[in-house]
Amino acid sequence: MRTTLFLAYKDMVRDRKIVLLVISLLAFSYINLTFFPAFLNGLSNTFQDEVINTGTSHIIIQPGIDSGQTYINSESSIRKKIDLIPGVVGSSGTINFAGTASARGKQASARVEAITPSEDDEVTTIREKVVKGEYLSDGDTNEVLVGEIIAGRKIEELIGRETSFGLSVEGLGGIEPGDRITLSFPNGAKKEYRVKGIVSSQGFGFVSQTIYMSKKEANRVLGLNDQASQIRVRLNNKNDAARYKNLILELGVPSVEIMTWQEASSFVEGINQTFNVVILVTTLVGIIIVISTIGIVVFINTSRKRRIIGVLKAIGMKNNDIMYVFLLESLIFGIAGIILGNIIVYSSLLYFSSNPIPLPIGTLRPALPVETAVNSVIILFMSSMAAGYVPARMASRQDILETIRVVE
Repeated sequence: MRTTLFLAYKDMVRDRKIVLLVISLLAFSYINLTFFPAFLNGLSNTFQDEVINTGTSHIIIQPGIDSGQTYINSESSIRKKIDLIPGVVGSSGTINFAGTASARGKQASARVEAITPSEDDEVTTIREKVVKGEYLSDGDTNEVLVGEIIAGRKIEELIGRETSFGLSVEGLGGIEPGDRITLSFPNGAKKEYRVKGIVSSQGFGFVSQTIYMSKKEANRVLGLNDQASQIRVRLNNKNDAARYKNLILELGVPSVEIMTWQEASSFVEGINQTFNVVILVTTLVGIIIVISTIGIVVFINTSRKRRIIGVLKAIGMKNNDIMYVFLLESLIFGIAGIILGNIIVYSSLLYFSSNPIPLPIGTLRPALPVETAVNSVIILFMSSMAAGYVPARMASRQDILETIRVVE
């Protein structure tokens, strides 16, 4: 073993440039196996967080399809039971309906969501989406928040600009905080409200296409009491949604449908599955690159040392011992490449955690799951050993006389 270590050390010291080249190639192969999946995982998290923080929260409860009911009854007692479950951060009830907003001779269909702001702050981040004006208070009965797409733009601001995702950005003509709009309700009621603020979100536009009002006001206009269109539940960990769904089901709430955020936003799950396929393909390509790189370099390295191999055999060194020398070099290459690759990858992740990448769908922070990092280490290590085995075995089986006649 000491002889093997000595010969491997001397060989690597002698060819420093080749050693640095191989380690660098392995490091970038590790980066290829980890950083791209980290980027896609961060992109997936951006999609998920936008949907969770502005729409579904972690668990959403709605009237059952077969119940024939429009609203969930006894909202307050249901929420009290849910809030007592350990691990539940909070819950809030909303009243949702389709309405029509009009101002300055213009009309726009809108999704209206009535919330209790103090309760909703525990389950969503809508308060952070205010871009102009102020957020709602629980007692606001004559003021609303208007989504940026519904608020629209003034005609002079639209000259030379394109529409966004096929939606007219004219909306209500560019209303601002302090302006007044008339809102039509499903029961035929109409009322004028002051615009307290403009809200906007990146990504799928849940917030930008919604009008928010206080639940107190919606209850008064629609004649509701202790009822909700939805109950949203926030958890400590979004990955526990399925388990908490079962815990809520055990409460025996009648005539409701309980969904996790994955079930309520199936399109996000479809995006995640697409990303997983892309990650699998890039991983396979990365493995091929690693095996090819190490195999070619080690093969060239052993070919250049045929005479030395012949001399070692002539003085009594066995085939397996010679093979172990080159396998040991492959092992060192793999370990050094993994260490350097980890330094680069985690330095990059640390940088992007403080300096996220701005995208149209939100801010992106690459995230590398522990299992992905561990799997990449195993893949790179096994690939480097497999790639080094074939040329090392070929080198150890060379004929003594043929190798000694070779001049380096």
